[in-house]
Amino acid sequence: MNNMEKEKILITGVTGFVGSHMLDFLVKNTNSQIFGLKRMNSQLRNIHHAIDKIELLDGDLNDQASMLKIIETIKPDKVYHFGALSWVSPSWSMPSVYMQTNVIGTINLFEAYRTVGISPRTLISCTPEEFGDVPEHMLPITEDTRIHPINPYAASKAAQDMISVTYYESYKLPIIRTRAFNHEGPRRDILGANASFAFQIAQIERGLSNQPVKVGNLEATRNFTDVRDIVKAYYLAMEKGDPGELYLIGTQQIYTMEECLKTLISLSTKKENISYEVEESRVRPTELRNFIGNFEKFENKTGWKAEISFIDTMQSVLNYWRDFLDKNRY
Repeated sequence: MNNMEKEKILITGVTGFVGSHMLDFLVKNTNSQIFGLKRMNSQLRNIHHAIDKIELLDGDLNDQASMLKIIETIKPDKVYHFGALSWVSPSWSMPSVYMQTNVIGTINLFEAYRTVGISPRTLISCTPEEFGDVPEHMLPITEDTRIHPINPYAASKAAQDMISVTYYESYKLPIIRTRAFNHEGPRRDILGANASFAFQIAQIERGLSNQPVKVGNLEATRNFTDVRDIVKAYYLAMEKGDPGELYLIGTQQIYTMEECLKTLISLSTKKENISYEVEESRVRPTELRNFIGNFEKFENKTGWKAEISFIDTMQSVLNYWRDFLDKNRY
């Protein structure tokens, strides 16, 4: 690369929760030329503050022609691949769509590389949902733990994961695979449990609801990391990770969903008035009860450590929905 040329980075799913935070990190910490893949009907609210820092390209992972045109046009040096259907609950209702987007969409991206004749370093963001409901005697989860997906979303991501292995082994595409454990922060949609809790609490605070907070299963245990720490981890995985390798990313901040809910309530200005109740439609057909990981491989490789506390993350989630309601954006 000529010293005068900027490194070209493509972010798929740039308008989403993680993609938008990845954009913020790259803008602040690199001197790269950043491109973002967006579908024509994508909402831009997550990146409106940085819209002048990125070149947005209309396309769709499911449309091979658009992917080929985009890859041929920009010839990226690096690709952060976050474009996906990433919510668990809707996947039972539309499993084929999840497979199409998460698996075939990834194949379309890789085949565009091959057609254009480039091999950009690519970070694949998979999920520990692939491990399924791991028995307690097999905890903590490591890179060597067997995968056993128990919902269609997890199955689609496991297939994406294996496609990535195939393209590395078959064509030596420099693909780094990651499975980041639960991460939270501002901008997550209310399909996420903590975002849903915070949104309902903010509604109560603003006098827009007097109902109990509706919840699903509160017994599940999770590692929690702030999304702003996670995107730093993704950057380090891209810079220091070995192609073909898998890295688990997360922290030992371990909480039940009930503890998450009670933390958010404790941060509320109306905590004395807030109760909660289980709504059956929010209870998944299958649940991952134990989600505890070992992250030594990634930490030893990159030196990454999370910096943002769980309480600060929960505060930022609640503040986001307060601001959202105050600005009449929802």
